[in-house]
Amino acid sequence: MISLPRKILHLPSLIFKMKTNIAIVAGGDSGEYEISMKSGRVVFETIDRDKYEPFLVQVKGSNWFTEIDGEKFQVDKNDFSVKIQHQKINFQCVFCAIHGSPGENGKLPAYFEMLQMPYTSCDSAVSALTFNKNLCNRVVASWGINVSPSMHFFKGNTNIEQQIIENLQFPVFVKPNGSGSSVGMSKVNKAEELPETILKAFDEDTEILVEQFVKGCELTCGVLETKNRLTVFPVCEVKSKKEFFDYEAKYDPSLSTEIIPAEIPANLEITVKETSAYLFKKLNCKGVVRFDYIFSEKDEKLFFLEVNTVPGLTHQSIVPKMAAEIGISHKELFSMMIEDAVWRKGREKVVSHKS
Repeated sequence: MISLPRKILHLPSLIFKMKTNIAIVAGGDSGEYEISMKSGRVVFETIDRDKYEPFLVQVKGSNWFTEIDGEKFQVDKNDFSVKIQHQKINFQCVFCAIHGSPGENGKLPAYFEMLQMPYTSCDSAVSALTFNKNLCNRVVASWGINVSPSMHFFKGNTNIEQQIIENLQFPVFVKPNGSGSSVGMSKVNKAEELPETILKAFDEDTEILVEQFVKGCELTCGVLETKNRLTVFPVCEVKSKKEFFDYEAKYDPSLSTEIIPAEIPANLEITVKETSAYLFKKLNCKGVVRFDYIFSEKDEKLFFLEVNTVPGLTHQSIVPKMAAEIGISHKELFSMMIEDAVWRKGREKVVSHKS
């Protein structure tokens, strides 16, 4: 549990004007709650205290609060502020650390857009599109990028298993259409395994995506935008000791190996980086984003898997490791994300004023 020292509550209001007040939102309503809280705590602990006054805001359903020495202070959702000892604290920027709903699917970004408040992630429209794996795959495929054959189903659809058997080749991945960290995801090697894995995926979402397995090398690449300038991070190769890079493997260092930079041919590295930069701009992403791929040696093709618009930010997470490889520390990465969010909002206001 993160608590701010009690003594700050008795200082004059000037202290909150000397630094930029940052709300670090974490938690959420999905199976990624605990991972999101870990990301939020790392941001809270690592953020540059010379520049920023951070507040860890926990979000769970309609309960939004920050906690100081065990005392909870509720967020006023009318303007996203908190009152501490009769003193109103306004935030100059929101650092988004919620993986899954409502942070990564566009709901929370839309709220901050209505309040005209800067925040560090993609906008609501981009977040909603990229969080929907089926729609995102269709859009990405329309730009000539390879995606694996797949089928999409809603809860309540009939003959799901039979349709999968008739249209896809095993193995397949059965996954919630809108979730991250491989929550609710299963690799299915034969038809008899479908009923249980379909139910598991539907426990996480009302829509599922069934995707044909592509055997190959799993690669991922982070991209950061700061004031319209793109930084493409080194490519990472992920080698899971399990059958695939599932939730357990992602957060247990003993179950996977992450090689940064990836030991891959130079032409493949260039392709991954160029594709990531292209998708970042084409999708109109903001902040820091991670793109996941599979390279099929058999087909000699790179297949797009998904885009993570709020990637993990813990000390074990891939994006901070990529950033560190090119000399960007955790603290610097967080400052760059905040500065870009504030700069973008300032640009929006200038354009709005001119129009």
